[in-house]
Amino acid sequence: MAGFAGKGTRLIMSANPIIDASTVWQGAAIGDLTNISGPTMSAEEIDISSHDTAGNFREFVVGFKDAGEISLEGNLTVGGGADDLVDAFKDRAARRFAVVFPATGTSTSISSTEGYIGAWLRWMFDGTVSGVETATPYDDKAGFSATVRISGAPALLASSGSTT
Repeated sequence: MAGFAGKGTRLIMSANPIIDASTVWQGAAIGDLTNISGPTMSAEEIDISSHDTAGNFREFVVGFKDAGEISLEGNLTVGGGADDLVDAFKDRAARRFAVVFPATGTSTSISSTEGYIGAWLRWMFDGTVSGVETATPYDDKAGFSATVRISGAPALLASSGSTT
């Protein structure tokens, strides 16, 4: 498959906080988003250099990995995506998230029993809404930004055909 335009990418957030790893979830798309960035994954570098290091070049090993965060921007509207993100921020509970890319079809919701026909690609992860900000410049649209901190390992899932 060739590359694709980002228009139509969806962020789906579970309706309820996560109870445990086996929690069945259903979620709906956060509306009015104009940009979804991330995850911004990184890994610690642990310097293991010593007096005996060959060639006087530092040596490193990888330490803990950090799944990072997802950054969001959107249009500030009554009943729009910012409302759901503010509620999730206030309850401080972890939720399940999915970033569903447009090459995956037009579905705006995910449930544990929903099947997908055709190719799909998406990030799946647990996280918490760690920040929400609104902006109302006098010469531009009113908007919002938000950050979702990922907890644990995200999964980039893909399929080239039907699945249920």
